[in-house]
Amino acid sequence: MDYTHPLRRTKIVCTIGPASWDAAILEQMAEEGMNVARLNFSHGERKGHQKIIDLISNINATRDHQVAIMLDTRGAEIRTGDVQDPIEVKKGDEVVFSSTASEHGKDRITIEVSYDRFAKDVIETDTILIDNGEISFDIVSVEKDGSVIAKAREDGEIGTRRHINLPGADIDLPSITESDWEDLRYGAEQNLDYLALSFIRNADEVRAVRAMLDEIGSTSKIISKIETQKGVKNIKEIIDVSDGIMVARGDLGADLPYEKLPAVQDEIVCRCKDAGKPVIIATHMLESMKEHPVPTRAEVTDTAHAVATGADATMLSGETASGSHPLVALQAMIRINKATEEHLSRLETTYDIHFRDSAEEEMDKAIVLAEKEEVEAFVLITETGRTAQHISKFRQAIPIIALTKSDVIQRSLSLNFGVYPLRVPFDDSDDVTMDEGIKLAIKIGLLKKGQKVMLLKDRANKMEVVTI
Repeated sequence: MDYTHPLRRTKIVCTIGPASWDAAILEQMAEEGMNVARLNFSHGERKGHQKIIDLISNINATRDHQVAIMLDTRGAEIRTGDVQDPIEVKKGDEVVFSSTASEHGKDRITIEVSYDRFAKDVIETDTILIDNGEISFDIVSVEKDGSVIAKAREDGEIGTRRHINLPGADIDLPSITESDWEDLRYGAEQNLDYLALSFIRNADEVRAVRAMLDEIGSTSKIISKIETQKGVKNIKEIIDVSDGIMVARGDLGADLPYEKLPAVQDEIVCRCKDAGKPVIIATHMLESMKEHPVPTRAEVTDTAHAVATGADATMLSGETASGSHPLVALQAMIRINKATEEHLSRLETTYDIHFRDSAEEEMDKAIVLAEKEEVEAFVLITETGRTAQHISKFRQAIPIIALTKSDVIQRSLSLNFGVYPLRVPFDDSDDVTMDEGIKLAIKIGLLKKGQKVMLLKDRANKMEVVTI
């Protein structure tokens, strides 16, 4: 059977910023297919982010398809200091990096750094990168006064508060800063759908945030961002304690040798699929569309690869936050994702699924029956979202229409591959609830009369194939 389906199954996360925080643009993006709106707390003030939260809540109040909200923390970063004008650096220049005044800066360019243990951590690497490698330096020496002398590999400019990477070094900073804790509590108290934790290096860091959520009684889900070699090393334990993973390729690509990044990305996707946890591929996906209305061929291929390997979601960063064509960038990613899914649906693509429990084995039986009966959609009733997540793990081309009575559960499924969550009132009878859900799905174009679908009724613990 050809499972080609007009519905897109790979979800899209859009970063919201000056280019997209207008109410009309946000509404257009929601209408086009933005699944999750990401608020990057590395930039802007809380007042501005709250305005976006309120705008999206207003949009959701008028829509059956809900847009989830993700708060993304700044994390522990090393940055350059404030400068009046960008500092020009020429290839071969010896530059001093220091958190304090240094005698070695008298006859050299001096770059202020925001971290007083910079010299200690720099010993673990031989390279300093500015802005994920826009300018790179070879370390020449580490001085007794805590300054670091490095030689520029190329020409460039260093502006105010530019990001510094030390590839491979285990930075002696907490992944979650005091400022991050304040932002996380702020998001948790509002029950924002997802809290993305930057620079996560081990499971204990995630557990600490989980304890805070439990203390508050928050429904927020935790997305751990993998951005360091330490995070990659501990990926299994991090996945186990997280609700989802983001492969944040900007910092990760600077911390790893760049040739290793594709393999690491694919490994994380595979591990997340095995664990039944959603995984987002992020950063530089359609980067050229910050300026141009058409992506490069390499960007199209990169995005298609993420879809082909089974990622749950792809993400737009500067393309929708500060780019010249936010809506066009979203439309381009939708086109790429759908075209890739349609291609894959014509192939004999199978995934080696590992069952974690009996519930996943039961869903495997449902999928085998669905394939045999050539059904065109699953329709299920779910209290917690877990049934939809179990089916999503199998990466079927068959869409999963999940009926829930909770808008929190509805938005919590926004990242899961192939899941279309709808909120409907629950009746004492599953049959009545299912009928209402199917009517709504037909109304908004997810289903049409005459289609064969599989009904999964949790409370009755049964599956049934019907023609609607």
